[in-house]
Amino acid sequence: MPAYFNLSVQFRRDELYPTFVKDFYTMLDEAGMKFQSGYWGFEEDSLEETIQWNQRKLEEDFNLGFTEHHSHDYKQVIYRFGAYSEVRGFWMNNYPEDGEFTYEIIIPESEVLMEGYPVRFIKKKMDRLLELSEGIWQFPPVRAIQTGLEIEDDSAGLAELAQGGCPSAWPFAIVEELGACYEGSMYDIRLISGGKRGLLFWRTGTDNG
Repeated sequence: MPAYFNLSVQFRRDELYPTFVKDFYTMLDEAGMKFQSGYWGFEEDSLEETIQWNQRKLEEDFNLGFTEHHSHDYKQVIYRFGAYSEVRGFWMNNYPEDGEFTYEIIIPESEVLMEGYPVRFIKKKMDRLLELSEGIWQFPPVRAIQTGLEIEDDSAGLAELAQGGCPSAWPFAIVEELGACYEGSMYDIRLISGGKRGLLFWRTGTDNG
């Protein structure tokens, strides 16, 4: 299994509503992420079946038990987006903190990184993923968008961010303004306006042509 770059979209559980999953998937489609199939035993499931299943699981506040089969878990989706060999999306409940849930979008790291060290991202691919993320940010319930690599720490929780914690930004993150971390030596930071306001963090020295 390859290492994955992840784009983590964070929500508060108290903002879940009856058509939440449908509205979110519709927004992803409008942003350019096109449903291709289900995944991991559910390849033949339609998008509507996946929506109904995942909405119910979120409303039940479901977490897969350690001994439960994965077929009881949230259903994953394969998307067509860009020229990537794999773009997959899945829900994680009560993550990274209780009272929150995330939608994780993952892409093989080898398709977004330059070869060698230090870590450098392919700029034109990150520009497109940032464009996608700025579109996702306009979905009202989104509270943070963080990015990461498998070797790095997990995303920060919303409570941690509100208390001044720093987001996972490999290479970027979008967070609400209140309490956002400011580390000028590590990030370029700018205000997102012209819609839902937020702060964009871009890790300096990580992009390439």
